Amino acid sequence: MPNALRAAIARFRRDERGWMTAEAVIILPLLVWWYLGGLVFFDAYDARSVNLKASYTISDLFSRNLDGRIETGEIEAMSDLFDYLTAGSGTDGAIRVSLVRCAEKCAEAGRKLALDWSYGSNARGALSAADLPDYDAVIPIMAAGDRVFVVETFTSYHPPFNVGLTENSYSNVVVTRPRFVAAPCLVGAACP
Repeated sequence: MPNALRAAIARFRRDERGWMTAEAVIILPLLVWWYLGGLVFFDAYDARSVNLKASYTISDLFSRNLDGRIETGEIEAMSDLFDYLTAGSGTDGAIRVSLVRCAEKCAEAGRKLALDWSYGSNARGALSAADLPDYDAVIPIMAAGDRVFVVETFTSYHPPFNVGLTENSYSNVVVTRPRFVAAPCLVGAACP
């Protein structure tokens, strides 16, 4: 009996049939995870890139204002445009547009920025004057009294598959100087 058992074990060890199937069963889940992971990470990178490009587009459109007036309906329409440009690359899109000027010590550290007006779409609150110091590093040096648009965009990204990448929020800040009108005014706001 012990010799028969040893012979059966030896035969089993020498037999190579079925190894390919066993290897495929072991490696196939890893290959599928690796493939889906690559797709998800590429999709997340693509969503971030598309959101940034859409932010620059929206900011550029505001900078080309010709009549010196911006209505809240225009900002809401730009928010809809942002949603259209980022379709498939995020959800819950919103924009906030603010006109900021340099009030004092414009070429020095510790300059004073002033807020002319601000408006946020899709329940995104307007920027307050108390928040301006947080944007000092983002807004470039400018001449006294000069104004810039600060366009912020916000969107949420949800990965299509769970491969270890969590939901993420993308926010972009784009600063653009008005091209044709020095100080565009938001209709209904007290503009200087």
